[in-house]
Amino acid sequence: MLLTEEQVEHFKSKGFLILRGVYDATEMGQVSVILDELRDKESAKGGDAKYYETSPVTGENMLVRIEKILGDHNAKLTEILFAPKAIECLTQLCGEAPVLFKDKINYKLPGCRPDKIHQDQAAGWGRYSDFFVTMTVTVDENKRDNAAMRIMASGKYERKLMGEEWQPLAGEDLENASESEYMWLETNPGDVIFFDVYVPHGSPANTSNRSRRNIFLTFNRLSDGDMRAQYYTDKWENYAPNKVDDARSEDSFRV
Repeated sequence: MLLTEEQVEHFKSKGFLILRGVYDATEMGQVSVILDELRDKESAKGGDAKYYETSPVTGENMLVRIEKILGDHNAKLTEILFAPKAIECLTQLCGEAPVLFKDKINYKLPGCRPDKIHQDQAAGWGRYSDFFVTMTVTVDENKRDNAAMRIMASGKYERKLMGEEWQPLAGEDLENASESEYMWLETNPGDVIFFDVYVPHGSPANTSNRSRRNIFLTFNRLSDGDMRAQYYTDKWENYAPNKVDDARSEDSFRV
């Protein structure tokens, strides 16, 4: 699957690109089953690092995400997501071969807290590279009522860090964001959203009764090296996975 010149240019000018139906129903059915299994089983050694938070909506402790999901411990999931059609698109958007930097599932269960408007680069990624592309694979239907993402669609953002590290963007409020400035990314299972590390985005709390599971795979350019192992070593030291009984508050949120 090769992108057109117009699609590549849209990504460069707007910071994001939506592709419909990249993965078919059979592939997404398999992915959905795997994500349910990962949710319910003990984490595999060396991977499947779980993060739990206390819901500001319901007060319950809940699974928010699982990180480091790809590799030999989840071979089938890795095989599906790393299909040549996806790697071809990433190569075009990166301008060279992509290398996996980080990988996670956001479960966004009913009651899950909002993700305030932020740039991913604010999560300390600048120490590893100044450019990343994230591929978001839609697992469940993403609609406004179950916390679909919103993204700045005007392209009028700086291609650099616009605020402080570890902080959402000051003065940017998701609930009051202009409909003309921030687009709702309503997608169906198998759709893919690509976005760069600087484009502002976020999502509201999930106040529906439906989950909104998405897989986020972030890549850097091959010329920057393979930094995934170092990234997760650093992350575990500063923001380690936890257990359901040790759920953190929403104030502890990290990308």
